[in-house]
Amino acid sequence: MEKSGLNCAIIKLPMELRSLNVYFFFLLFLLVGIIVFMVFQPFLTAMIVAAILATIFRGSYKKIVRLVRSEIGAALLTCFFVILILVTPIFVIMSLAIKEANSLYQKYGQEQELGTIVDDTVKRAEELPFVGGLFNTEILKRERLLQDLGRFGENAIGFLSAAYKGVTHFVFWIFVMFFTLFYFLIDGDRMIKKLMRLSPLRDRHDKLLMQKFTSISRATLKGSLVIGVIQGFLGGLTFWIADVPAPAIWGLIMVIFALVPMVGTAIVWVPAGIIMFALGFTWQGLFILAVGAGIISLIDNILRPKLIGQDTRMHPLLVFFATIGGISLFGLPGFIIGPIIVALFLALSEIYTIEFGSQLKEYNA
Repeated sequence: MEKSGLNCAIIKLPMELRSLNVYFFFLLFLLVGIIVFMVFQPFLTAMIVAAILATIFRGSYKKIVRLVRSEIGAALLTCFFVILILVTPIFVIMSLAIKEANSLYQKYGQEQELGTIVDDTVKRAEELPFVGGLFNTEILKRERLLQDLGRFGENAIGFLSAAYKGVTHFVFWIFVMFFTLFYFLIDGDRMIKKLMRLSPLRDRHDKLLMQKFTSISRATLKGSLVIGVIQGFLGGLTFWIADVPAPAIWGLIMVIFALVPMVGTAIVWVPAGIIMFALGFTWQGLFILAVGAGIISLIDNILRPKLIGQDTRMHPLLVFFATIGGISLFGLPGFIIGPIIVALFLALSEIYTIEFGSQLKEYNA
């Protein structure tokens, strides 16, 4: 009997060691994975944006491959195409905005000149009905306005300094992004197949996640960025015709606000038109409001359905929080990354309800 018990203990021992090996492997895998994530973290946003662009321009890349019969040549041409239509306009707009901000500070940055402008504006506004009485209050006094404008000028200079200092980082980020995009275009299909083999999810669920990633990437880039650039360009052009100072800066601001659902660019051109009209610039104010209401605001309703088509659409409230939260977490690329992460979460929720739907009904009952 003693020998029999000893044999049982010997037989059980390998099973216990095997479990220990599994636990140790996954613990080591987790630790190494965390370290790898920390290594790749500085380049994470560039890699995500590269994956999004590779997904969106996959069709163009395949067509170029058939023409040039070279994957490397096709990838290089696709990267050049992306630079031409995406990066170049961003650099041009940012350069114009920084140049205008610098010239504005040089022109109106002196305290005496700024005081003269404020005095002229206050005198003009005091003669207007309904608005003139406000300038006798503590909020809109001359000294208070000068103080607030001075602080705004200091913040603007700080922003310009940060922008100039960030140019090197931005150029390096662009290099990493396009370097990654190049290899994602060439090896993208093989990478996806390998990820699907590693994933414990069913293949149809993996394909659903890939489909959501592709569709929301297209919807966000085409439906938000393209429309935002068009609205910002028209808004800046409208401000330039109406002789509003720094039209390129206001156009850039409109591009950013165009990413915000529901509110959009109206948060810029509506107050601008009202202020111009209230200060006595009648035709300029009416022109801004007319173009904003008749053209800029209608672009979203006309172009968005055509650009997005059958791509995934999320509720405007989810898009709003995903966009704002993505920008706060990932910076400017977050306006694409945020909605994509939310869309993937919704896809996982859909998989959950499909796989465990019957059990959920039992629990709910």
